[in-house]
Amino acid sequence: MTTEEKKKTPYLDRYTDNLTEKVSKKAEDYQVYGRDKEVEAVQTTLLRRTKNNPILVGEAGVGKTAIVEGFALAILRNQVSPKLKNLTVRSLELSSLMSDEDGGFIVKFKKIIEEMVETKGENLLFIDEFHTIVGAGGSDKGALDAGNIIKPVLSRGEMQLIGATTLDEFHEYIETDRALERRMQPIRVSEPTTTQAIEILEQAKTIYENFHQVSISSDAVKQAVLLSVRYIPDQFLPDKAFDLIDEAATICSTNGLGDVRKQEIAEVLKNKTGIPVTTILKGNKERLDGLKEKLSRRVKGQDEAVDAVVDSITVAQAGLQDQRKPLSSFMFLGTSGVGKTELALALAEGIFDDEEAIIRFDMSEYKQKGDITKLIGDRQTRTKGQLTEKVKQKPYSVILIDEVEKAHSEVVDLFLQVLDAGRLTDSTGRQVSFKNTIVIITTNIGSQKIINQYELKGNFKKLTDRDKVQFEKSMTLELETKFRPEFLNRIEYKLIFNMLDEEVNKEIIVKQLSEIQERMKNQQLTLSYEESLVTYLLDVGTNIKDGARPLERVIKHKVLPLISKEFLNLSDHNQEYHFHLWVEGDAPDENHREDKRKILFDVETEKTSFGEALFS
Repeated sequence: MTTEEKKKTPYLDRYTDNLTEKVSKKAEDYQVYGRDKEVEAVQTTLLRRTKNNPILVGEAGVGKTAIVEGFALAILRNQVSPKLKNLTVRSLELSSLMSDEDGGFIVKFKKIIEEMVETKGENLLFIDEFHTIVGAGGSDKGALDAGNIIKPVLSRGEMQLIGATTLDEFHEYIETDRALERRMQPIRVSEPTTTQAIEILEQAKTIYENFHQVSISSDAVKQAVLLSVRYIPDQFLPDKAFDLIDEAATICSTNGLGDVRKQEIAEVLKNKTGIPVTTILKGNKERLDGLKEKLSRRVKGQDEAVDAVVDSITVAQAGLQDQRKPLSSFMFLGTSGVGKTELALALAEGIFDDEEAIIRFDMSEYKQKGDITKLIGDRQTRTKGQLTEKVKQKPYSVILIDEVEKAHSEVVDLFLQVLDAGRLTDSTGRQVSFKNTIVIITTNIGSQKIINQYELKGNFKKLTDRDKVQFEKSMTLELETKFRPEFLNRIEYKLIFNMLDEEVNKEIIVKQLSEIQERMKNQQLTLSYEESLVTYLLDVGTNIKDGARPLERVIKHKVLPLISKEFLNLSDHNQEYHFHLWVEGDAPDENHREDKRKILFDVETEKTSFGEALFS
């Protein structure tokens, strides 16, 4: 067909980008990798008799536009059905029609649609952010909008188009418009896995190498993917990894460096997030080195639990755990105040470099039938799930499920799915991966049994092997009165926490006083104390029922106010001061119920003593 014979398309020519022409000029830059299935799905949909308008549905950055470009390239290479080989793909940005020029939005949009109808079989329209077509160009007075213009044309099969939108917007705008939804065939574009993303970047890196005149190592590609997953959780693969590669290559090219290595990727990430390069590049072995010592410094008297956690994490870091499941899963059994939550916090800091890398849920808030929607979201109210959203934001984290026995059975079954499959589907249909999480479940079930055992035979760690086996069996029977075997069997490690004896409680007191000493250094203060203070805190701050939990409250109410008041009364806050604490007085006994013990202190500088005060 000659140029003169072709129908004139002034509005298409002016207001759309000729994607086919753009791709033809530099075809090698538009080769799509890892999306053959989706490109094939676009072609198949266009050849259907009904619902023959594909709409690509996926998060920003997963490669929806690249799929359309890949389809345009397939047309140019004659790799499509004969019915599609004469198509020219044109991309329309609705924002380009917003000016009053040429009659305004609606007039221009109608002209474009008319030209599409006249050139059916020659032109194929691609509209990114397709959901914006609903209501575009209309007004509150019910004037015609773009959606109402295009729906009759699509229903009569007079033109075809490809749309692209996110999952949220597809649900909110397309699915709720039944007339429009009936004309569109959704093609789900999922975020590639890390393995797939590495393959995509490895194949596509030559584009960046040629453009920046640098060499990009395979290690840099791998790190770009893995580090972007860990440190840029609010964006999606492969785009976020391509961004790191592009920026690192730009910096190397500008500075005359010929190679892009993992160090350059880490530098770019440091500039984006502020996280030190040494932390970003820390390997699995480095994270494990000293992990036991780190955990033991924070968690006292639970050596068996610490050892079991470290062993499990070692297996996971070696990549020998079940790849379909979370990195590891634990159930912590024990009375209050023995270190279950503290071990979870310490593990988050030790493995993920941040105590804040913990997602905590109190199951007393999920007691009712239907509370599952709080965790995965509610499609009707468009509420996002607390669990699924937090894991998307922090894919490398410890998930702490506190007092699971208080949760409704539906909620427990939800966590069964996490433990079994390593993923959850939220209310919008997104799959959220839990494969980089550590799941810790705590329960107080069996607490009285642990107390009775302690009073009868001492701590769990002191039992003979035979008695330990018998006690573990009795605890399992106790758990089975509340939970189904399917749930219990999915948990890899069930760890019984020891009661805290006097020796361990003293260690905890010393640890907490050491933390106060560290905080005081910021105010140019030092602290020392006598054994009488430890004995006093041991007496009033610990008990069988609550473990060491009351200790923090006692220190906050009795020790810190004493130091703080005296410090604020001191005249020269630029001077270094030393506080020395001890306790005098009689403890309550069978003859005297009143506690006459009082905390006493001295405050000194290098040259001057400020005397003695007391606090009770």
